[in-house]
Amino acid sequence: MVIDGKQLASEIIEELKEERKKIAKKIRLAVVLVGNDPASLSFIKQKEKIAKELEIDFRLSQYPENIKTKELRQKVSTICRVTDNRGVVVQLPLPSHINTQVVLNAILPQKDPDVLCERNLGTFYVNRLKILPPVVSAIKFLLEKYQIPVEGRTVLLIGRGQLVGKPAALWFLNQRATVMIANSKTEHLSDLIKRADLIVTSAGVPNLITGDLLKEGVVIFDAAVVSEQGKLVGDCEFESVKEKAALVTPVPGGLGPLTVAFLFKNLLFLAKIQK
Repeated sequence: MVIDGKQLASEIIEELKEERKKIAKKIRLAVVLVGNDPASLSFIKQKEKIAKELEIDFRLSQYPENIKTKELRQKVSTICRVTDNRGVVVQLPLPSHINTQVVLNAILPQKDPDVLCERNLGTFYVNRLKILPPVVSAIKFLLEKYQIPVEGRTVLLIGRGQLVGKPAALWFLNQRATVMIANSKTEHLSDLIKRADLIVTSAGVPNLITGDLLKEGVVIFDAAVVSEQGKLVGDCEFESVKEKAALVTPVPGGLGPLTVAFLFKNLLFLAKIQK
């Protein structure tokens, strides 16, 4: 089954429109971008489009690629202090010379719909946070919608990034799955792929996963977005993978739109609890 993330996300957005009507406050999503990464710009356009649909103000602050950590942290801190900025998102990845977590920690916990500042990550770690990282919400939504069991199954996370790999691994551990985590240094990755009942991949390596490597009936959430020859692609060689998988999310149009929808669900929740 190939998931139509756009259609499912539009259904969630319709529900959020009703929720938005109940909140009298002005709400703005402030997004911080460093550089001009095509995949990041694609996600930002999605966010801007949905903000408009939900009657939420949207403001993009874009900075040059050579900005230093201290200056970027100060910019984010200033943006957070604006009352109408009910949610602040730093678009990842940041350039390698920037200390990403130092910048993310400038986001106030109550304005962090991506769940990336240390205080929110700690609360999420002990399973007490009232919102989930958006990609985890998207995965949870699909697992529940299609009644896919997790407990006791072997789950492979490819990629250990802050947006996907780390939070998804922790969530699956809490669901009593058997979790394997692979990264760019993992040897014999194909052996791990063959063992997995469920794969969440965010490596950013086109054609990393091909159909011949997969167990029949595997579930695959492709969370990678890479620009290749002007097209956005994921980690899966899609045509061969969809023949083997019981469920697969395409790129684009799969997990991405759902993740953005749940970002806005988090934003509305946070706006309601802010003064």
